[in-house]
Amino acid sequence: MENKFRSMFSSLNYRNFRLLWIGGMISSTGDFLEIVALNWMVYELTGSPFYLGVFNLARSLPVLFFTLVAGAMADKYERSRLMVYSQASAMVLSGILAALAFAGKLSVFPIILIGVLEGVANSFNLPIRQSLISELVPREKIVNAVALNGASLTLTLALGPALGGIVVGALGVKHALLLNTISFIAVLWALFAMEIPKHGKKHEKSITQSLKESFAYIAGHKVIVPVVLFSFLMVAIGLPYITLLPVFAKDYFGMGASGYGYLFSIAGIGALLGSLFSAVRSKENVKNAMLLSFIGFGLMLVLFGAAASLTPDYTILFVLLLIMLGFFMATFNTTNNTILQMQVSSEYLGRVLSTLFLGFGLTSLGSFVAGWIAELFGAHVTYIIAGSTILASSVFLVHYTKERRMHD
Repeated sequence: MENKFRSMFSSLNYRNFRLLWIGGMISSTGDFLEIVALNWMVYELTGSPFYLGVFNLARSLPVLFFTLVAGAMADKYERSRLMVYSQASAMVLSGILAALAFAGKLSVFPIILIGVLEGVANSFNLPIRQSLISELVPREKIVNAVALNGASLTLTLALGPALGGIVVGALGVKHALLLNTISFIAVLWALFAMEIPKHGKKHEKSITQSLKESFAYIAGHKVIVPVVLFSFLMVAIGLPYITLLPVFAKDYFGMGASGYGYLFSIAGIGALLGSLFSAVRSKENVKNAMLLSFIGFGLMLVLFGAAASLTPDYTILFVLLLIMLGFFMATFNTTNNTILQMQVSSEYLGRVLSTLFLGFGLTSLGSFVAGWIAELFGAHVTYIIAGSTILASSVFLVHYTKERRMHD
């Protein structure tokens, strides 16, 4: 048991990865704190699930346009330096939001506008941070490092929203935004403290040539295509469930900002458990974990939607369902990331991972559609439709992966 516990955290023995892990965890806690604060404020100002969808569309849509370029740059230039630029930009934007809030001038329009700019910064951060992992640990530790990186993010998914709900409820949105701005100091310090050998430019190809090369590589790979396609489906249809949590908190369960934060955090606890489970799973089981987590997530969404319409007073039931939603989502995402880290050559890693994160741009479209359906038919119907779609598509996922080996 002790050896199992040690192996779960073995990648933290490497200083550079440990710095990234700690700094990123603090900064990500601030990110989720901001997300909770702004989602709650938008819903308070408008009372509309549709505007929640618009806000999340603004934050996520830039990923569709910039993440592929970010992946190409990650394979061409020094990844740690690129990450410094993206995080510093995000810090400035967060500071502007905080300043507007303290000045009493924060309304829906600047929230959406700055959300777009933060989405641009985040579209660079996602593939760069993931591809940087391969430079911080030996190849035999990549499975563990990817899982622990996911665990740090999901731990903040548990801590950030709860902290956000408490801060918003006690001090107001402006203090939540200020705390997020301060949290960026941690990840910037970690990046400057790392000791990574300088390699200079990794190749001399233009960004356009680099992208064409990566598309050809992906199209010719039998494993990458199904992994990326079903990741797109999960984040486009499944992940927008988070967007509607303020609606469930306020309209179904009669909760305030703190209650919404707790709902978000409960899903984060499940996601943390899913990431830690992935950290000790052998690489031979990654395909089964991907399939089961995909099916399990769809089933939990259907059950949550049905229960919310029939028995909204049974709190413990929704706690358990949110934990399982977080667990299956994190397991699926970590498994997909791990498969690509193992299958893809290092020279293509940034570009291939950027296609995986390209799917997070689809979350914006999914959130927009989810908000529209919730406006017309209710949030519970939206969950049932999303979960049923995922369950139906799982048949194709099983077929596509049946004869394919997912580990090296």
